[in-house]
Amino acid sequence: MASIAVKVPTAKVIALLETKIASLKEEIANYPKAKEEYAEAVKAHEKSLVALTIDALTNKPHLVGDDYNSAIRVSANTYRGNRVDVSIDGDALGFPPAPKEPSNPNEKTYIGREYVALLDVLENTLRTLQMTEQETINASTYANVMRYL
Repeated sequence: MASIAVKVPTAKVIALLETKIASLKEEIANYPKAKEEYAEAVKAHEKSLVALTIDALTNKPHLVGDDYNSAIRVSANTYRGNRVDVSIDGDALGFPPAPKEPSNPNEKTYIGREYVALLDVLENTLRTLQMTEQETINASTYANVMRYL
């Protein structure tokens, strides 16, 4: 097996880290707003599901059935009172998908055996690379840094 020694300019890696840290800080600053927008989108999605369900129950009676494959399944249970369950297959009726929750960019995760935030790791790596006087780093160091970018 051949061995290849590759050197990567430290300045380019530092620039990549600075760009990633800036974008991560921006995501962290925008996260509360994104979380609020998500909460509003969930409420709007629930309202639209209720409206679509009412429309399906009133305008599509041919889809109502009591077997498990029905798009609108109605089952009555008299074991404990007079109970009626209605199950609706949203995929079969073309209901819109639920909004996607934004991920917390400042959430701590395990990196190696440390429980830290990605921003802390990137800032620490940047400080380390800024302290070095070497003009290049080897490819394995570059590969370890690129896992986080």
